Amino acid sequence: MSVVGFDLGNESCIVGVARQRGIDVVLNEESKRETPAIVCFGDKQRFIGTAGAANSTMNPKNSISQIKRLLGRKFADPELQRDLQSFPFRVSEGPDGFPLVHARYLGEEHAFTPTQLLAMVLSNLKAIAEDNLKSAVVDCCIGIPVYFTDLQRRSVLDAATIAGLRPLRLFHETTATALAYGIYKTDLPENDQLNVAFVDVGHASMQVSIVGYKKGQLKMLSHAYDRSLGGRDFDEALFKHFAAKFKEEYKIDVYQNARACIRLRVACEKLKKMLSANPEAPMNIECLMDEKDVRGFIKRDEFEQISAPVLERVKGPLEKALAEAGLTNESVHFVEVVGSGSRVPAIIRIITEFFGKEPRRTMNASECVARGCALQCAILSPTFKVREFQVNEGFPFSIALSWKPDSQNNEPQQTVVFPKGNPIPSVKALTFYRSNTFAVDVLNVETEDSQVTQKISTYTIGPFQSSKGEKAKLKVKVRLNIHGIVSLESATVTCNAMSYHLSLEKHITSL
Repeated sequence: MSVVGFDLGNESCIVGVARQRGIDVVLNEESKRETPAIVCFGDKQRFIGTAGAANSTMNPKNSISQIKRLLGRKFADPELQRDLQSFPFRVSEGPDGFPLVHARYLGEEHAFTPTQLLAMVLSNLKAIAEDNLKSAVVDCCIGIPVYFTDLQRRSVLDAATIAGLRPLRLFHETTATALAYGIYKTDLPENDQLNVAFVDVGHASMQVSIVGYKKGQLKMLSHAYDRSLGGRDFDEALFKHFAAKFKEEYKIDVYQNARACIRLRVACEKLKKMLSANPEAPMNIECLMDEKDVRGFIKRDEFEQISAPVLERVKGPLEKALAEAGLTNESVHFVEVVGSGSRVPAIIRIITEFFGKEPRRTMNASECVARGCALQCAILSPTFKVREFQVNEGFPFSIALSWKPDSQNNEPQQTVVFPKGNPIPSVKALTFYRSNTFAVDVLNVETEDSQVTQKISTYTIGPFQSSKGEKAKLKVKVRLNIHGIVSLESATVTCNAMSYHLSLEKHITSL
C-alpha cells in the first residue's frame, strides 16, 4: 500500500513518499525534485509537467498554468478577474458561472474545467510516484491552502477521483509544515508550550500559522492569510517596470505579444532571484520582440521601491495570526520561514522587525509541505508504524446553519455550529421542532477577508408526519469531516414515541 504526499503548488508540485527509513522526495522523469504545474496542449499530443513547461514558450495560448487560481471560483470573482489579466490563455464564463479554459488540442478547440486540468496534473504526479515506487498509488494526502473554500476542497477531491487517487486527507499546507517540523523534535517540552510561527510565502499567496508544541503533539493556534500576495507579485512589479522601460527605449509593447510577455516574465523571475543575493542585477533578452535585443539594469533598492505596495501587505497576516493566537511577540519562541517567495530580503526584514527575532530556515523551504503530507498519510495508513504524534487542527472559518421558523412572520434564525478554530474532524447535533418539510442553509460566516456571509449548500429535510397540534422532534447531525468539508449527515424524527430516519436532499450553492 502506497503512502504518498502531494504538494500542489501554484507554480510547481512536489511528491513525497514514506519509506521504512523516512520520507523521500521523488524525482520526475528529468531527475528534478519539482515538477511544473502546467498542461500544454499540442496538435498531436498533450504535455504535462516538465514537458509542458518546455513547450509553453512556443505555445503560450495553449499552455495552462496557475490552475489552483481558477479552481472553485466564479468567473465574476474580482480576484479571478485580476489573475486573468496576466494569463496568456483564454478563459470564458461557463453556463454555470464558473470558468472554462479554452485550448486547441488535436486540431480542435476544446473547453476544460479547472477540475479536469487539475486531474491531469495529479495524474502526472501519480505516474511519477508509481514509477519511483514500482507499485500502484491510490491512497495519498494532498496539501491545500488553508483559505480554500468548501467548493475548492470538493473540486480537489473530484480531481483526485478522476486521476484514480483516494485522498485520506486534504491537509492544510501550514499544518503539513508544522508536522514535518515537530515530529522529529525530541526536545519538545512536557508541560510548557513551545510556540512557533510559520510564515509561508508561496508563488501566489501568503499563509501564517502559529503552532503550539508539546511532547508528542501540536495544536494549530491560529491561521491567517493573504490569498493574493506571493512571489509572482514581485515578478509582476518587475514586469510592469521593464515593460514600460522597453516601450520607451526600444519602442516595443510586449503586451501585444503573448510570447514576449512570457519571456519577459521568466526573465523577471530570474532577476528577482539574483536580487535576493546581490545588490544589483542586469537583464539581457535576445530578440524579445520585433527582432530587438533588450537590456536592463536595476538595483535592489529600486526593486523594493517599485514593490512597496506588495511589501506593505506583508504585515497584515502576521498581525492577524498573532492576535488570533492571543500571544505577544515575546511569547513566540521561534519563527520559521518557508515558501518559494520567502527569499526576498525585504520580506525577511519585515518579519524580523515584527517578531523582534531573526526568522530561521531549518526546513527545506520548497519540500516541507510534501514531506508533511507524506507523514500525515503514513500516520493515517494502517501499513505504516509512525512515532505517536497528535495533530490538533483548527478550522479556519466559522460555519453556521440558517433556517426559517414555522411561523411565516419571523426572520430566518441562524446559529454557529462550528466556530473558527473548531477541531477537525468534528460532529455536532441540533434539535428542531417542526410540523412540515423545511430547508437548512449551510453558511460560511466571518471569513478572514470578508464579513459577507457565503452560502455553501442547502438541505431540504423531509417530508415527515406530525400529530395534529404537535410538532415533531428532529435531531440533525452536522459533520465537519477530515477534509474540512461540511455536510448534514443525518436527520432523525421522533413523533408519537416512534423514531425513523429522514431523507436529505442536498443542493450545492457555494460561491
